[in-house]
Parts: sequence; structure tokens; C-alpha cells
Amino acid sequence: MAKLIDPWDHHDWSSGKYVAHWAKSQDQREVERREIFQLIAESLPFDQQAAARILDLGAGYGALAQSLLAYFPNATAICQDGSAEMAKLGRQRMGSLKGRFKYVLCDFSKPGWSRKLDGPFDAAVSSIAIHNVRTPDTIRSIYRETFGLLKSGGCFLNFDRMTPSRTEQMTWLKAAEFTRVKCFWDGGRRALVGGYKK
Repeated sequence: MAKLIDPWDHHDWSSGKYVAHWAKSQDQREVERREIFQLIAESLPFDQQAAARILDLGAGYGALAQSLLAYFPNATAICQDGSAEMAKLGRQRMGSLKGRFKYVLCDFSKPGWSRKLDGPFDAAVSSIAIHNVRTPDTIRSIYRETFGLLKSGGCFLNFDRMTPSRTEQMTWLKAAEFTRVKCFWDGGRRALVGGYKK
């Protein structure tokens, strides 16, 4: 896979040393995000005992996937990420969940990335990842391709920095054919937004 490029040159996701340092800096933030992860789990449209298939977009080292798999003991997760180093770290950190998750490497900033994923899924989620593609057109494209990966009745929940604005993000979700689009949590610069597939 080609080197993953950050359009603003803020991150070097292809460097194992950088990824390890970045992940360590995120550990305290993950503690702070536990309430959001719990809200995401409680907002998914299936029973806690369901054998649901969950897609984690831009999964990184798997913090959100790990939280959801703990909440849903019979669920499995596909962790999509564009960084081989991040996937390597995720496999290590989620070792106790072996057999319940798999990483798929593909760059969601490139059109057609969803073809590498074996859907459909009961839910798609993302945490502090999609904003990294930087451009509105690319974010809109990710929303459209994500919609196509969901089962009827499934949902997509995106916890992220609202750049562009929360209102614009919700408009793009509606344009991607999501219904019942809403903001599940508003933290100002960050929010949890999402919608459902009929």
C-alpha cells in the first residue's frame, strides 16, 4: 500500500515511531472519551447480546472498537485504517479480543476504498478520524460510501472534530441518504453526529 499522506503534513502515519508516540499521547484522552464511547454503544440500533457486525472507520489502534466489543459480547468488528503501523499497534492492544476483530488496510480518502470491505454491516462508527482527510468533498464521499456498506436499519455514528461545521456535516449525511440525522452529543468543537439507513 502506498504511503499514507496527511494533506496538511501534521501526521506521519507510516512511521512506527511516530504512531507509537502519538498513541501514547492519546491514552489520557481515551479515558476522557469513555462517556462518548458508552453513548455510541447505547445509540446503536441492536440488542446488547446481538451478533452484530460493526465497521470502525479510521480505527487507529482500536480504542473505540475495543470499547464496543466489550459492550457487545457477541459482536465482531472490522477495523478499517490506512496505516499499517496503526493496524500493527491495534492488533497488539486488542490481543485479548483475537478472533472478534480484523484490520482491513485501505485509505478512505481515495474513491472506491469501500470495495475492499466485506459488508454489509449493522453499524459503522468512527472516532476522531474522518476530519484528517481535510477536504469537504472527501468527507462527503466517505459518507456516501459508508452508507452503501450498511444493512437496512443500520446506522453510522461519527464522533469527530466538526470542521467544517456540525450543521454542514449533518447536511452531508442527509445528502448521502441517511435518515433521522441528528447530533447525539455536542461538545462545541467536537460532536457526535449520525443517521440511519432505511
